[in-house]
Amino acid sequence: EVLLGIMASGGIKSVIVLGASGGFGTLFSQTLAKDGIIVRGISRKGTPRADATFSDYLSADPCNPNEEVLERVRSASVIVSCVPPGPCIRALEALAPHMQKGALFTDVLSVKSGICEAYHSLKDKYPHVELLSTHPMFAPAAGWEGMNTAVITIRGGAVSDQFTKLIQSWGSETINMASGQEHDTVTAAVQNATHSALISFGLCLKKIGYNAEMAARISTPPHKALIGIINRMANINEPDTYWDIQTDNPNSEEVWAQLETAVGEVHAAVKAKDREKFCEIISGFKPLLAKGKLEGEEPSAY
Repeated sequence: EVLLGIMASGGIKSVIVLGASGGFGTLFSQTLAKDGIIVRGISRKGTPRADATFSDYLSADPCNPNEEVLERVRSASVIVSCVPPGPCIRALEALAPHMQKGALFTDVLSVKSGICEAYHSLKDKYPHVELLSTHPMFAPAAGWEGMNTAVITIRGGAVSDQFTKLIQSWGSETINMASGQEHDTVTAAVQNATHSALISFGLCLKKIGYNAEMAARISTPPHKALIGIINRMANINEPDTYWDIQTDNPNSEEVWAQLETAVGEVHAAVKAKDREKFCEIISGFKPLLAKGKLEGEEPSAY
């Protein structure tokens, strides 16, 4: 694995991670360091996490860089932004004039329409910088292996290709997407609809007085699967991530409206004792999913 990473890294010798004290900043420090790449963390927070493996770490504001920050930027092959959209763009504008020709600026934001529009508006201003917007489709605690990463190329090049190959060498499949709009349309289903249904399911259990101990004793495979997911959401992942996805995706309101409509339709069929309508709803999932069946183990029907 280390050999694959070194081969994939090509000319990438030094990477700066902005927002280095968070989950993805830490994950990048760990995986890049294993590949023998110098990883420099920059964050407004004073200290990195205990499990981070940065070559060095600087407590500084990348949006208002001092000479220590700029010294690192001038020698960096890649800058990975793990900060929110506003600071991400401000950091790009502050750092891009000091980046070497052919260096890459990339991010890991969960919503892409706005950030990609901003990149397109700035790319002619910084023609020497490659721009790539990535979205690891998992929480940092899960790690790269077996996970998907969406990739949107604004201005590609040799370093962008090498960085994408690095992600692949860590065990993640990279999926090229045409635009931020396409990304946000697809993730409205993959993330917004999924998360809103799961959060609503968990809240429903709370409201009906869920007995976790007894439920565990008589649980069904689908229930175990959903409980496992909301348990992970509550105890391992960062709730702020779900908040950002729900509030920032431009398709979020449509998803919530359709979810409310869907719950209403199912409830109406049950309330009216309309067996045919109820079964028709479930059977309607077959053509919906036929062309994109997910691989992997599926829980039993009950």
